[in-house]
Amino acid sequence: MFKKPVIWLIISVFIISVGILIASQAGVWLVAETDDENVDLIVVLMGSVPDRILEAVDLYHEGRSDKIVFVKSHMEGSEILLERGYEIPTDAHLSFDAAFGLGVPSEALEIIEGDAKSTQDEAILVKDYLEANPEIESILVVTSKYHSMRSHKIFSKMVKSLDQEVKVYSSSSRYDSFNAENWWKNREDAKRVVMEYLKIFNFLLREQFQF
Repeated sequence: MFKKPVIWLIISVFIISVGILIASQAGVWLVAETDDENVDLIVVLMGSVPDRILEAVDLYHEGRSDKIVFVKSHMEGSEILLERGYEIPTDAHLSFDAAFGLGVPSEALEIIEGDAKSTQDEAILVKDYLEANPEIESILVVTSKYHSMRSHKIFSKMVKSLDQEVKVYSSSSRYDSFNAENWWKNREDAKRVVMEYLKIFNFLLREQFQF
């Protein structure tokens, strides 16, 4: 029979091994990529502008959709600048201009007005847009790799509260440098992983009930 110290050593090694395995896959689990489906609408989430707009433009030119929308996001201090007579472009306006400059016609681009402070806020504004456009039956959410799983969960939850049926697909930007397999080797990637899981827990515990 094994003595207790040996048993505890085996258990400890097992727990550590499982922990290492889970940690090594933590970045991979954050990336959501759905099938290559054509959709009625591409929704570009704000935040990291260049990688996301490049992905959306490529998808448009690949024929995945003939319409791209951007949600106007909150910019801290912009209202004070405006009061002082100076207006700076929002992420949504920068994305619009970039897409237009990369060959997407203006009639295929639209900014959803709002003041989104989070992905949850963006989903709520997109919900209003979908309710006003009931002919839309599918959307493709474009974002960065590390953000794709959470955003897919948020938008999938959002469409369940609609009267019409809308399918949600996800595309994580091919231009995002996030290293899902070796996230712990880079400080920024490690920070993203930790923050994303905290935000996922917040969504599961609180935000998902706001739709």
